[in-house]
Amino acid sequence: MRKLKKENKDDFYQELCEKYFNNIYSYCNRLTQGQSELGDIVEECTQETFLEAYKQIEKLQNHPNIYGWLYVTARNLTNNRYRSMYIKRKHEIILIDDLQIVSNGEDELTACLEASYEIDELKEKVLKTLNNSEYELYHDYFINSKPISNLAEKYHISNTAVTTRIYRVKRKIINKVKEYVDNI
Repeated sequence: MRKLKKENKDDFYQELCEKYFNNIYSYCNRLTQGQSELGDIVEECTQETFLEAYKQIEKLQNHPNIYGWLYVTARNLTNNRYRSMYIKRKHEIILIDDLQIVSNGEDELTACLEASYEIDELKEKVLKTLNNSEYELYHDYFINSKPISNLAEKYHISNTAVTTRIYRVKRKIINKVKEYVDNI
């Protein structure tokens, strides 16, 4: 790609998108191994790659390997997304309309719940056991998927304190679900 003048940043960016967007999208798709449920990650990482390119447009105009820069950026964004998704799924419990419980292989608990308990009733009972601040944190993190850094700002506490509170809320929910299941 040729080097464009500074007054042509938008033209340079447009040319960059037209030339490389499909390749970067395909690369992100390969990184997710074509898993259809990760289609959002593919699209988001592709868009974030080009957003980052726009933020770094002046550096890119003089970069010796723009194509390589885009690929490295896309790979890093995809890997970061995978990492955060893995960490979140490893430690989360989600109570939504159809009650999904995802926490360290508790498939037996899930099967028991699905077979013998009214899900909406259980969800209501469990969520009522949370105090206002726990419920707000549950809703922000598990339902709205707000990042920990945003929650730390919102609650005026450190990221570690937010993570600890999330863990405690998750443990409380798991214990309440187990308690209700044991009483069935």
